Amino acid sequence: MRLTMNLKTPEHIVLFLNGNVVRVDPLTGQVLWVTRQPKGIHARFATIVIDGDMVLVGANGHIFALDIEDGRVLWLNELKGMGYGLVTVATAGPQAPGQATAAAAGAAAAGAAAAS
Repeated sequence: MRLTMNLKTPEHIVLFLNGNVVRVDPLTGQVLWVTRQPKGIHARFATIVIDGDMVLVGANGHIFALDIEDGRVLWLNELKGMGYGLVTVATAGPQAPGQATAAAAGAAAAGAAAAS
């Protein structure tokens, strides 16, 4: 028996190269936007997660979010006191209002405290 795969064209392709986050058109390969990593990061490698209309980028001990449509920086968290290196990023699907877990609430509070 021969296995076959029917791959569909992805909706978004985003990559990290030489300190730039780049979105390319999945049908043509044309560059749609380029955003330089925020000042002070100096990353050579990054983790990228697309979640809805946001591109989350973890790089060199920082995390920042970009708008999927135009690449503008929505926010930056320097994760102060946590060191530098490659950041692993994961997201979870939406939950019904009021059903956030205690861990998620704690993580949000820690992120807000680190940003201030």
